[in-house]
Amino acid sequence: MDVRALTFTGSVPTARAIQEAAAKSNLKNLVLELGGKAPVVIFEDADLNRAVPETARSVQWNSGQTCMANSRVYVQRSISSKFIAAFEERFADVVLGDPTDPKTTHGPLADSVQAERVREFVAEGKESGKLVLGGEFEPGTFTIRPTIFTDTKEDAAIMKKEVFGPVVNINVFDTEEEVLEKANATEYGLYAAVYTQDVSRALRFALGLESGMVGVNCTSPQTAVDVPFGGYKMSGVGREGFQHSLDNYLEKKSVLIRM
Repeated sequence: MDVRALTFTGSVPTARAIQEAAAKSNLKNLVLELGGKAPVVIFEDADLNRAVPETARSVQWNSGQTCMANSRVYVQRSISSKFIAAFEERFADVVLGDPTDPKTTHGPLADSVQAERVREFVAEGKESGKLVLGGEFEPGTFTIRPTIFTDTKEDAAIMKKEVFGPVVNINVFDTEEEVLEKANATEYGLYAAVYTQDVSRALRFALGLESGMVGVNCTSPQTAVDVPFGGYKMSGVGREGFQHSLDNYLEKKSVLIRM
């Protein structure tokens, strides 16, 4: 009862337990930074020399164990073959191994529990989509090669739930309306991105994407220290960041004085 505020970064199930405990105690103020299922939308006028390496890095960074990894990529049909081929080439060059070795560019997952979770998602992905690259663990390790699925059913678990591993689903779209609906069709909303040279379209998507942060011609893990960070829907409650985190520990008071 003496604790008035609490912040937590982690999984949705743990956050639910914290919310229940807070409700049963003193309704303490909570700031929750939770999971994500970040979509990135690649239009046919996008600069692929930027979109491909940046999106691939987002998927592979920290072996995919980031809440804002671009695990869902939507590519306009006219450039889909070119984009997927370039993405494959990018992932084919990774060097797996000991993360303390300077030559290694892709390390292991955190532990056996997370490795088993990713194995289950990969198995489900093979049933709901087409495995293009990866999908196998290095023998005797928790290291899985960066994995690409295409043509995955939109209602599949691997498209809806957070994998927390270097696994990406690349699907094709035709129209703005179609892809915006697909991008928002998840209970997560932490990070989203759009690549296009059309400024009006970029602003439409910045407003339309149900996400606490939207990158235009850039993507995660790119952020900025002077803007708030946090998610929509099940991606969290509240905002953090320089000039914003302090508000979570303060109470505003209004004082009226008649003179």
